[in-house]
Amino acid sequence: MGSLARRVLVTSDAERKRLERELHDGAQQRLVAATTTLGLAQRRLADGEPGAQELVDEATMELKRCVEDLRDLARDIYPAVLAERGLGSALHDLVRRAPGTVELTGESEESLPEPVAVTAYLLLDEVLAGLTDGDEARVSALAADGELVVEIHGAGLEAEQLERLGGRVQALGGRIEVTAEPSVRAAIPLDT
Repeated sequence: MGSLARRVLVTSDAERKRLERELHDGAQQRLVAATTTLGLAQRRLADGEPGAQELVDEATMELKRCVEDLRDLARDIYPAVLAERGLGSALHDLVRRAPGTVELTGESEESLPEPVAVTAYLLLDEVLAGLTDGDEARVSALAADGELVVEIHGAGLEAEQLERLGGRVQALGGRIEVTAEPSVRAAIPLDT
């Protein structure tokens, strides 16, 4: 097995482990908590004890958080907005949801191959998720000269993120750079 194929396999395994951990630590724990809370509310109702409604309200909130966790997780697996409206709309959603102030300076208007669009989306999502409320960043994703160039100025990646996302970019024949400014630049060929 070649080194690129090995990196892709390792990256894929790491991603599966991350998804499993997020399901276990997020949605699964919330569902267990909501189930326990509803069971307690049921006992209080049966015994005529007060406080059952508060427990139902608490379980309802926990279930709503669980739905949000699952939506976030599904967006990581394959963002529905990409399939429905393309990378441009997905970028606008990411910028709108990002903490801090993010300026979208350019976006590709052309239809992109699915692996390229998903990789660009996941890269931007990961980088922008690392921002805090006071941060400022500029983002662009432009297709030119046979590749999609994604640039994020004002944000960076941790080593683990860079390895995972860099492996994905490289699997498509692309390259990724991170500088100390901080900024991230990825170029992904469109002919994948």
